[in-house]
Amino acid sequence: MARALFNRVEVMKQPPTLAARALGIASRDATYLLSGLREDVAIDFVRVMLAGRPSIDTTNQEEADDE
Repeated sequence: MARALFNRVEVMKQPPTLAARALGIASRDATYLLSGLREDVAIDFVRVMLAGRPSIDTTNQEEADDE
């Protein structure tokens, strides 16, 4: 349900109230689902962007070893 709502609002650019009505859910529930899913997408995006990069702890340790 959350994915279908996200697709309608973010991809198809439907207003959230219209998307909620089309999916048969309350507008308040749609707002709740969208906020949670947007947070999950943001977290996943950051993880993907940071994949393969050394961690801060590793970088700090390497700098200390160089001294």
